[in-house]
Amino acid sequence: MAANSVNAQASQDVRSVRTRRSRVSDQVAHSIFLVCAVLVVAIIFGVFIFLGFNGLKMFQDPAAKNFFTSSNWDPTADSPSYGALGFILGSVVTTLLSIIIVTPLSFAMALYLTEMAPKWVNNLLRPLIEIFTGMPSVIIGFLGLIVLVPWLTKIAAPIAPSAANAGVGWGAATLILVVMVLPTVVSVSMDALNAVPANVREASLALGSTRWQMMKSAVLPAASAGLATAVVLGMTRAIGEALAVGMVLQGDTHLPNGPFSIGWFFQPNINITNGILNYFSEASGTERNGYLMLGFVLLIISFLFICLSRYIASRSVYK
Repeated sequence: MAANSVNAQASQDVRSVRTRRSRVSDQVAHSIFLVCAVLVVAIIFGVFIFLGFNGLKMFQDPAAKNFFTSSNWDPTADSPSYGALGFILGSVVTTLLSIIIVTPLSFAMALYLTEMAPKWVNNLLRPLIEIFTGMPSVIIGFLGLIVLVPWLTKIAAPIAPSAANAGVGWGAATLILVVMVLPTVVSVSMDALNAVPANVREASLALGSTRWQMMKSAVLPAASAGLATAVVLGMTRAIGEALAVGMVLQGDTHLPNGPFSIGWFFQPNINITNGILNYFSEASGTERNGYLMLGFVLLIISFLFICLSRYIASRSVYK
């Protein structure tokens, strides 16, 4: 009896030690995760504060009063001007046009691969899409420069005969962004469609729906939150892309002649990332603060895209 009592006490002591160690490990892990979460939030707020604080300094210069209303950006003139409307317009136009093209293509391809394609087709194309998602942007920009731009030059010759370097510009940048964004949106869209429970499909088919009706009326609404996230990820990558877009824009700091015409898309042009990429390193004073303000504007636009995705997700049919 005494031996059994001693053994039981020893086992209880071992369990107590293990319990204390487990609690200590949980507390340590909790503290580490908390520090990581706080660090991520602090970095995000730090980026906003740094760009905003330094960018807003430019408005101390009277020449920057037309920053959001003028497209005349000329820091070297006798009377400097810092109108960023052209940069902002370039980023918004190329992003929206590329997403308008990408969204239906991505959703159609994702639906085909998840709902209709044979297994061997899915096994073949899914890895290729994921590999293409990680392709370096400089490679895509280089291919666009030597393949896409000469092709667009032939098309643009009758449209913009007086333009120098016809073929570069917003048109080429939009197509480059389509190539870059498409794999990302397709991949995330497929994940969203695969996450829809099988009973949603079964219930729709049991009610007499065809396969197309099932996809349109049941699967797509059920996956709307994930699909909206896919589109937003594509938009954030498109609006923030610098190198590949800069290789096919080849503009300086001014919009081309002939505003609001088709020829506008086939002339050297500008956007936010191209301006920052090419001119920030040599800028100083108000001009430098102006490019920091452009970066802050880009950050705000990306933030608004995310807010839009959350709103769309809240309107989902299936909660």
